[in-house]
Amino acid sequence: MSLIFILPLVVLYQIGIVQAGSNVRNLAEVWMTGPLALLGLQATTAINILVLSGVVAALMVIQRAGTLSIVYAVFMTLESLIYALLLLSGVGIAAAILDESLQNILSSGWLMQNAGGLPQRQLLLGIGAGVYEELLFRVMFIGGGTFLMVKIFSFSKLFSILCMLIISSILFSAVHHIGTAGEPIHSYVFIFRTLCGTVLGLIYIFRGPGIPVMTHSLYNVIVIIAMTHTSGA
Repeated sequence: MSLIFILPLVVLYQIGIVQAGSNVRNLAEVWMTGPLALLGLQATTAINILVLSGVVAALMVIQRAGTLSIVYAVFMTLESLIYALLLLSGVGIAAAILDESLQNILSSGWLMQNAGGLPQRQLLLGIGAGVYEELLFRVMFIGGGTFLMVKIFSFSKLFSILCMLIISSILFSAVHHIGTAGEPIHSYVFIFRTLCGTVLGLIYIFRGPGIPVMTHSLYNVIVIIAMTHTSGA
């Protein structure tokens, strides 16, 4: 169900950013598609095709089992929206405590400055960040890392999950400061985003991959719409 849940986000990003040939991309996407790009393949398109193929396979399985429910998808979306609003509340509290110069960074203002000034592109990049950062830091790091620690190194499952949750959250925060479009490094911002990564990681652990992807994407979309409205006022 999680694959089907993120299908619209993958399609939007594929059509709006990848096929349009945008030179502004999400760093998590670049990292995930790097090996394919070295082979001269349209890496993001290839990965998205794999995701879409997985969605088709999942649809076939769900249809046979008779468990496909639009109502359940609606409730998943509402749950994700609640989590996104809670994260936004945390940003508001942190911005009120921290120096005013950090508020734009905490609110993902870097995206507004590095997306070419087009609201549509900013929204699509926000959606792409929700998809690829969650696939990389939650699914691959927490899910894949936990599997490796348990199966190969024989660590306990709980210890493995906790380790990968901490590591993935720190890396999630650090990635926002890398590259030419990276944000200025500030300890408060780094710690706050690490906590956000931890929250998203916990959502992934208890609710699966679909809801943190939607939560992250909705958070970005709400922030971008709010900032666009503010700048245009």
